[in-house]
Amino acid sequence: VELLKLLFPADVAYVQQKADEQMKARIMAGMNTRSDLEAGVALGRLVAAKVIARAANDNMSRAVGTPAQWAQLESQTAATGETPWISLDAPNRPPMLPFFGRVRPFLFDSLTTIAIRPTPPPPTASAKFKEELVEVKNFSVNATREQIAIVHYWADGVGTYTPPGHWNAIAAEDFIQLGFSEVRWARNMALLNMAVMDAGISCWDTKYFYYNPRPSQMDPSIKTSTGIPNFPAYISGHSTFSAAAATILGYIVPARANAYTAMAKEASDSRLFGAIHYRADCEVGLVQGKKVGNFAIARGLTDGAN
Repeated sequence: VELLKLLFPADVAYVQQKADEQMKARIMAGMNTRSDLEAGVALGRLVAAKVIARAANDNMSRAVGTPAQWAQLESQTAATGETPWISLDAPNRPPMLPFFGRVRPFLFDSLTTIAIRPTPPPPTASAKFKEELVEVKNFSVNATREQIAIVHYWADGVGTYTPPGHWNAIAAEDFIQLGFSEVRWARNMALLNMAVMDAGISCWDTKYFYYNPRPSQMDPSIKTSTGIPNFPAYISGHSTFSAAAATILGYIVPARANAYTAMAKEASDSRLFGAIHYRADCEVGLVQGKKVGNFAIARGLTDGAN
């Protein structure tokens, strides 16, 4: 309740109303005494206060940066001889959270964010890069109906629950079927969302370190099947989020591990099919997401729940 109030300040009264209704329902059903509920609320508020205090100092407030910092990212990339990413939005907008990669992770420290950063993408003047650009152009013109359906299923763009939300929905559907208890739900969702959060941090660190241009920047004739994200290409966010989620979910629900891996691969492929990413973005994103997911598994193996 306290976290929802923080996230949705315009709906504080509504959130509190629903919390009060839940407490009243527990009493009316004879499931709890008022003192039970009051003790639970007090404990929940203590935990929420710790989470809020952490969030207040996790560097998210600096994730947007300044125009001078944005210009420096571009000039630093150009100085290496590479073509820097530019926003293709019209009208032009600032890049999306260029310093999100400096936000404090949950599963490792910020030095590890740098240590696990992937190696560079193919140079923009290389034969490999040109080969991948041609492949993207081919998908922009010749994608099959099935491939286009995959693009739209995994699009998760602005105004949707986005890739992290999509994987929460996938997880919730399976957890319901498996009948997990409320404490198992809490633990499972915590592991999943720590993995997804840190996957985002690792991905954004990589994106803005290499500042790699999108396919449609390098070849304006390339038309994407969905909108062009307002941040650099390498590595694919969909791929990184999805592999991290699939990895930790495979630990939580081993019988579904292969299915989750297949879903992550499809989510990754969707960005190539949609002419939004190069193959390297997607393949390296999957590797990076799995790497982050393994940190979540390590946390799960040592949290005492097993």
